Amino acid sequence: MKNYTVTIGRTFGSRGREIGELLAKELGIAFYDKNLIVMAAKESGMDIELLESADEKILSRFVDPYALASSLDGSTNDRLYRIQSEIIRSISSRESCVIVGRQADKVLANRDNCTHIFIYAPYEKRVETVMERHSLTEGEAKRLIRRMDKTRRNYYSYFSDGEWDSKDGRHLMIDSSYLGVEKTVRYLRELIALKYDL
Repeated sequence: MKNYTVTIGRTFGSRGREIGELLAKELGIAFYDKNLIVMAAKESGMDIELLESADEKILSRFVDPYALASSLDGSTNDRLYRIQSEIIRSISSRESCVIVGRQADKVLANRDNCTHIFIYAPYEKRVETVMERHSLTEGEAKRLIRRMDKTRRNYYSYFSDGEWDSKDGRHLMIDSSYLGVEKTVRYLRELIALKYDL
């Protein structure tokens, strides 16, 4: 059977990463998220802490050692995006997997063996999740959600002409609170099984 890839974009606090990880486990395929940073560091020889600081966010030119360099390789963000994109394309070609974030939907936009999903949840549910997960007050959780959504939106638009939370290019957008995590995973597993005749 041909390899397939499921990409998952998500709003902060929607439990999208958790759903992606459980979906990969249910399907018996690889899961990629922050481990792509480790792979990018090994591939590029760049400092992993620097790459982690640029993960899904735009670094200020004042803290980016490559921002003012005359090198054609560009800023840390440019370098990380390019290396991660190469890794994502390579992974998608050689194995079935679930990839969360990293603009994988854009990187793999023209591949017919990919399913692009965006997971969201009502603001109130996200606040509850973030409060519980990070032991924050309601006000702190709201500020963190606003900051993370803005960061992801800015990062997405920096590297593409698309909108981070748009339906364009996505095969499915789903509210994770509608079914809950476990049933959302079950629903997505069935969808993938139908799509790829598993």
